[in-house]
Amino acid sequence: MRWGARHWYAIRLNLTLSLHLWFASENLIPFTRWITPTNLSKRFTTQMYLYFLPLPSESPAHGSLPVQSEAIIPIPTSDGGIEHTAARFLPPSTWLSMARSGEIILFPPQFFLLHLLHPYLSPENVPNIVEPQELARQREALLDFLQTGDPPWGEKCMSPTGVMWKSGDGRAVLALDKPGPELEGSGRSGDSERVVLVKFNKEGPRELEVAWKKDVFKEERRLKGKL
Repeated sequence: MRWGARHWYAIRLNLTLSLHLWFASENLIPFTRWITPTNLSKRFTTQMYLYFLPLPSESPAHGSLPVQSEAIIPIPTSDGGIEHTAARFLPPSTWLSMARSGEIILFPPQFFLLHLLHPYLSPENVPNIVEPQELARQREALLDFLQTGDPPWGEKCMSPTGVMWKSGDGRAVLALDKPGPELEGSGRSGDSERVVLVKFNKEGPRELEVAWKKDVFKEERRLKGKL
């Protein structure tokens, strides 16, 4: 951790203690670990978590949550707006659509995780409101999903690796099955079934897509067979 990061962490921790605040760290749910690919000069390891905001305890008539309007969090001012500019609560499917349209930039790990989340945290079946009971049901289904796989999603570790360029559109195909050279022989592994397709432009990653690895390789063999 750099000195600057340690400095700001100490300030925030002291402020938290002085205000008698507490971190609900026991509610953090591990959801994959990512390690920067080896072809980049600056590399990091990042542990991802899920955190569910508390559900309203009121009756459905008073506890319904709007899902079409944006929940805007005030712009932080402690650092002059350098670190954060705005925060919004939107469904995963909305963030994915914004990335596909080019309105925002999501990097492969962010896009991949939102892709996994959106079938479970979705307001499509309740277009105007999401009742607390429905949110609880969706969360339970997501928690069940996190226990699937070998290893389960809370233990997966992924270092994206380019395996080929997709014929036709030139997008890079990133495999997610390996944890990176630092963890070779550790028994850690990622997702061997899915890949991320992406085109890296100057402004950032574009045209992202999550696909089944077997389907991408099958289509690639078919296209090459026509040459």
